[in-house]
Amino acid sequence: MPAAVIGASPGQIGTAVGQQSLRAVLSFCNARQMTAPEAYVHFRPGLFTDTGEVTDDSTAAFLRDFMQEFHDHVERVLTVLPRS
Repeated sequence: MPAAVIGASPGQIGTAVGQQSLRAVLSFCNARQMTAPEAYVHFRPGLFTDTGEVTDDSTAAFLRDFMQEFHDHVERVLTVLPRS
């Protein structure tokens, strides 16, 4: 199955370390990972509302682009590996 990894942390490398571990698990499970673009969101108070909306325009644009890339990745993977 197709997979993508994204994370947020208050520090510079927290999510990168977590994502590295998760990618190893996904590889073991033979998931078809989207490796680019990589997504490391710098979390700070107020970045997300209580309902999950993104308050920063550049972060929102990045996340929209990331999700479009993931959509394209899913289509490519499922075209090569159709569901059975």
